[in-house]
Amino acid sequence: MNATYVSRITAVGRSAVAVVSVIGHQAEAFTRACFAPATSSSWTPGQIRYGTWRADRETQSDEIEGESVVLTPLAENHFEIHGHGGSAAVNRIIQSLVELGATHVDSAEWASLSASFRDQEFEPLIAEAESVLTQCTTRRNAATALAQTRGSLLRWTCDWIDRIHTEIAGDELEKGSDHSSSVLLAELRASASDVLLRASTGMHLTAPYRVVLAGPPNVGKSSLVNRIVGYGRSITHDAAGTTRDVVDCDTVIDGLAIRLGDTAGIRAGGDVIEQEGIRRGSLAIANADLVVMVLDPNSLADADSIQKTITSHNPDASILRVLNKADRLLETAEETHSESTWLRTIAHDAEAQQNGIEALKKAISSTLRPLEFDHSSAMPIVPRHVHWLSQIVGSANLRQSVERLTALRAGAETGT
Repeated sequence: MNATYVSRITAVGRSAVAVVSVIGHQAEAFTRACFAPATSSSWTPGQIRYGTWRADRETQSDEIEGESVVLTPLAENHFEIHGHGGSAAVNRIIQSLVELGATHVDSAEWASLSASFRDQEFEPLIAEAESVLTQCTTRRNAATALAQTRGSLLRWTCDWIDRIHTEIAGDELEKGSDHSSSVLLAELRASASDVLLRASTGMHLTAPYRVVLAGPPNVGKSSLVNRIVGYGRSITHDAAGTTRDVVDCDTVIDGLAIRLGDTAGIRAGGDVIEQEGIRRGSLAIANADLVVMVLDPNSLADADSIQKTITSHNPDASILRVLNKADRLLETAEETHSESTWLRTIAHDAEAQQNGIEALKKAISSTLRPLEFDHSSAMPIVPRHVHWLSQIVGSANLRQSVERLTALRAGAETGT
């Protein structure tokens, strides 16, 4: 690889921090020409370095103000520059490298170039992580994806391959019948299962979580959607059956990309169009990561039947129970449906204090991502990773597990 390339690898837009990546034959020379480190220690891959970025610092006066950045060498000819997220600051860094001879490419070209580098500096697992990073739309997801470009899943894979070959002799690896082999296989399976616990987080770095609001007609589902997203996305009216189709809108809650689905009310009867809307709502429920079951004080008696309808479409669904129009709940009403445990909201009154919307958003976030994993932990971030890790968990012996670990590292597709 004779050329040197530079690209912004975090999503374009307003953000506190942006990452510029440079790779190629002259990457180190170009980086040293612009980066003035705070200390004189040697550059080691993976080691974070603080300093100042100036356009070709060797030709600039020390009086010229530079940009404070963090530099991370990833390999001999691969560097990342972390700086201010503003477009002007990012463009100055990129332009300084272009003036030295680097070629500026956009994120799509960068992902393509990364794939072509696999047989050289890049590993497939690293290339996949960088591709995911370019597709992240929130800072929280980008931070997680960025950590994965450091090679945590690659290290996990290589460490297990090395450990198996170190601890188990070649002939025993073929037989896989002695006690030590069985113990090591059990440990590997447990470790792979632990990595798979982070699959939901990894799969949703680029794909939004699907959250569907479901419940009887006229309980305020559309008003709740409008309050959550902060604008009038759904049409609202007191008449039942106003929502005739699934109305989707994208939003961000606590750093998570979320696609909200407002569905037609669950009820029998209605005209042909409304029934089609209910059918489409059922499909949305079946594919949801989370269902927000919305009732009001007048429909609490139907809570059990509504929940049974939801679980009939999606038996594994996570369900949040929300009592909307909570201001209309009679204080003397007997809590036969344990409504005291429900989230209470008042979506119909935009001026209402303590309307419960923020608590609902927090509950959505914590339900979708209940655990915040260490960013440095190995994490499957594309379906291929999930496939091979699942295969490793199901390995019958160490020889088979090594084959599957190797396939994971080598970028093998799921059909091979």
